[in-house]
Amino acid sequence: MATQHEGTPTPAIVETHATQEAKLGRIALLGTFGSANAPRAIVRLPRGNTQTVTIGDALAGGTVAAISADRLILSRMGNEQILRMPRG
Repeated sequence: MATQHEGTPTPAIVETHATQEAKLGRIALLGTFGSANAPRAIVRLPRGNTQTVTIGDALAGGTVAAISADRLILSRMGNEQILRMPRG
């Protein structure tokens, strides 16, 4: 069983769920960071893996057109798709 830094045991069920592959069926914006001149974003891809992107990068058959504090704009085949930060 894994442990946290304070030595508290992590329950086996939590450890199992945390390491399972997630298939989401769509792209999700996880976070944005960087400066106004060099913004970056972390996205989760449909198969569950993550990718860090910047403006101009290829992503899911499109191109990252813009990144702001709470959204990423993806340009695909002449259309824009807005990915927003999850609300929680």
